[in-house]
Amino acid sequence: MKALQFLSLFLFICVNFTFSQSDTITLNEVEIRNFRNDYVPYLSEHIAPLNIEQSACGDIGNLLQKLPNVSGIKKGATGIDPVVRGFKYSQLNILIDGAVKIEGGCPNRMDPAAAHVDINDLLEINVIKGPYALKYGPSFGGVINLVTWRPLFYKKYQTHVKAFVGLQSNGAGYKSKIELYGGSNRFTYQIAAGTRKYDDYRDGSERLVKASLTSYYTKANVGVRISKNHILDAGVDGSFGRNIDFPALTMDEREDNTMIYKLNYFGSNISNSVNFIKIRSWFSDVNHTMDNKNRSFSDTVVAVSVINAKDAGIRGAVNINAGKGTLEAGFDYEYIFKDGNRMKTMIKQPGLPEKNEIIWSNAVINNLGLYTEYRVTHNKTDWVATARVDFNNAASDPMFRAGMGDKPVFENSDTRSSFTNFSFNGGGTYHMNENNHLSFSLGRGVRSADMSERFITLLPVGYDHYDYLGNPQLKPEVNYEADINFEHISKHTCSLRPGIFFSYVTNFIGSQRVPPSVVRPQTKGVLGVKQFVNFDHVWLAGMEISWTSPKNRPWLIDLNVAYTCGVNPEATGYKIENGQVVDEYTIKNDPLPEIPPFEFNGDFRYSFFKNRLVPMLSWRMVLAQKHISESYGEQESKAFQTVDFKLKYQFNTYFTVWGGVTNLFNTTYYEHLNRNIIGSTMPLYELGRNFFVNLIIKF
Repeated sequence: MKALQFLSLFLFICVNFTFSQSDTITLNEVEIRNFRNDYVPYLSEHIAPLNIEQSACGDIGNLLQKLPNVSGIKKGATGIDPVVRGFKYSQLNILIDGAVKIEGGCPNRMDPAAAHVDINDLLEINVIKGPYALKYGPSFGGVINLVTWRPLFYKKYQTHVKAFVGLQSNGAGYKSKIELYGGSNRFTYQIAAGTRKYDDYRDGSERLVKASLTSYYTKANVGVRISKNHILDAGVDGSFGRNIDFPALTMDEREDNTMIYKLNYFGSNISNSVNFIKIRSWFSDVNHTMDNKNRSFSDTVVAVSVINAKDAGIRGAVNINAGKGTLEAGFDYEYIFKDGNRMKTMIKQPGLPEKNEIIWSNAVINNLGLYTEYRVTHNKTDWVATARVDFNNAASDPMFRAGMGDKPVFENSDTRSSFTNFSFNGGGTYHMNENNHLSFSLGRGVRSADMSERFITLLPVGYDHYDYLGNPQLKPEVNYEADINFEHISKHTCSLRPGIFFSYVTNFIGSQRVPPSVVRPQTKGVLGVKQFVNFDHVWLAGMEISWTSPKNRPWLIDLNVAYTCGVNPEATGYKIENGQVVDEYTIKNDPLPEIPPFEFNGDFRYSFFKNRLVPMLSWRMVLAQKHISESYGEQESKAFQTVDFKLKYQFNTYFTVWGGVTNLFNTTYYEHLNRNIIGSTMPLYELGRNFFVNLIIKF
């Protein structure tokens, strides 16, 4: 009913506007690709606007899982944490509009960076795999760029309205957006708002999964063309979450208020030698509140955590012609701040005072980076080489935790650290002929430890069931990676893109058990305490193969397979009896935890009536994951297959409808990276059969 009221309001607005048809002028660095050609030697993936509009997904993490070798760690219906080729968390550089960074508030990452961007607000997503895109900041395992807005200028003033409403049956709810945008040849603007609201859903066996959520967002952007090739643009985004369930965590998100402020400059064709200058700045402020009030054990202890996380930064670059190629040189600076605590109230012991536990205590990370990138074409090969240096330092108030009677159980005042990190890469694309291209890349990506790895104090933030301690003196991780990719493109036959990669990581950040004589756990029911430490080295390897039928025909077939494995040559296992660790032993060649299994995806579609009516069938097959980590107590996951059906109907240039059913055969399944429901060994199962419809209106 609310969705219908929203749609009626939108139609009323539409009929009160006068619209004009005229050309659009685009001036933005994102549109300028390499200045010579589109070829880069490393692998990148793209999710286009059409893929976003037709999707039944309510979360960006779900949408990213459509890409080969991209998965996600799921703890609820939203806030899915992306995993690319086995790399996760701060091993991935997640950006908004090529610059903006967000530091989430929850220690258990119920609100990773992507969770603060509404899926309805996306224009596209770009994923760059490997430690290669160094101009976007420290790059270790990959870059995910969430594009939400670009300044568009028009030859004549015009105004546009766009609305979107998506409804679904399982986890009954909706997602919606309304957007007003337009401008002239000197001025452009956008005003938008959207919301998502879903109830608990049922899996394929009709079990109810508590995963309700409510979120909404508002935004405003404005751009001014100072002169022919110079733009200033600014924006403010707000995202707000309310009462979001996370059945695989000990707490739910009660309230999240996030504000993002952006100010950018871009100038192109400055002179015969200067191609562009760009400066981008941002400030994000996250205020995150979570509690256990809806859990069964809240009648004993009520815990409320309030976290504030800030991220501010600036990046700038100049691109010039240098010899036969182009040289880009730039800098970026990022400031991260985190502070917050957890207040516990003993319900059954009213005579005791409330207990205040520090989660983050004025923790700060600063990172200043300098980079240079050179691109040149020689004969049939496009070459690129990049070098980067980062000056990273961090500090916090003393890490402290008190036990019963406020007696200290852990304290560490040695929280300062400083590192200088060197990253570089190089590669080339050899154009064998018009249709065949061979690419190779070698890279070294370095990243320093994040807030949790440095400063977390006795909280169960890992996959395994332990309290975790941060380690402020962790050495930076170093990823040495090699990629080889082949691409065959033909209008008349097919597109084929096979690729392989190998990654050798030194100073790998893992965890190791701390003896009870040093510190005891503070969370009920955990097995003990682990601290983040550096392992000597681990390795990962994998492949991706994509095949697409010719695009000049009414039918289209798109197939891809992907696989990654990872190994720690020597790990420590723990023998557990009656919920206690009783012994340790050495494990040789232990698989790394949380690596997704082999996966196949196939899309089949046919276009009728000049693309006005398009049925589509999607088939996904995932094998069992038996390559699991013994040292982390990881569990095997079962194989599964799912089938989705979609149907597009475009009434005219203004109205388009997508509808269909996901998990057509009501399969009971879960992804390998889904966490277990808290207090049980049952994994978090995915949605059963789900009918959906998306209505897109553009004027």
